[in-house]
Amino acid sequence: MRTVQANEAPREGYTNMNATNTRSQSTGVTQSIDRGHFMKYLNARLSAAMWARVLLLWLVLAVGALVVGGAALAMGRFVQDNIRTELTSQQISFSAADKLSDEEKQLPGIVENAGLPLTTGNQAQAYAGLMALHMQEAADGAGYPDASYATLGGIQRELKAAVTTATASGDQAAIDEAQAKLTAVTNLRNTMLTGSTLRGTLLSAYGWDNVATGITAAGAFILVLALVFFVLFVYEWRRGHLPPTES
Repeated sequence: MRTVQANEAPREGYTNMNATNTRSQSTGVTQSIDRGHFMKYLNARLSAAMWARVLLLWLVLAVGALVVGGAALAMGRFVQDNIRTELTSQQISFSAADKLSDEEKQLPGIVENAGLPLTTGNQAQAYAGLMALHMQEAADGAGYPDASYATLGGIQRELKAAVTTATASGDQAAIDEAQAKLTAVTNLRNTMLTGSTLRGTLLSAYGWDNVATGITAAGAFILVLALVFFVLFVYEWRRGHLPPTES
């Protein structure tokens, strides 16, 4: 009995291997047939009516892609040229590298653009970061760290009330002290307003400049598709269609 079982085990293994080989061969034959059918259909010539429809499809796609791609390319260049012309007209330049502080050198894009005029969207983003640093330093120097235009409004109102109170009491020392603080806060708030406005403009220019770059790239890609569609049109045109008797 043990001998029979030992002999049966190899036979079962061979049977499984044969079945696996048969399935593999069957799969290979099926894939070969599928590829054969695909190449047969791909190389088959079309009837005159179908050939005309395919030609019209490729032609419409080529012309449509050419128009859309050209329009996108022109629009992207138009927007980007306007933004960069406006940035150039502001005559803003980065400080030279030897005039930058250690804090300024840590900001992204500052060292790379040192001494250069501001003309691109990426440069506008870097300069906006530089302005944010200067605004923060101004607030720290005035004794109001982390202050903004909005928060300084409340402080300004409190100091105006302090000046009014000191004036009513006739205490000249208190009046001078409150007025000096009010002047400092007013100047700082004006600086924050001007800086925030310019930063917003620069960041907007950065955003639109990159949008324009994306539109330009999309336009170029669509023009490549137009070329592909035109090549397919020429291919079908040269291959021709079946004679009417074979359609």
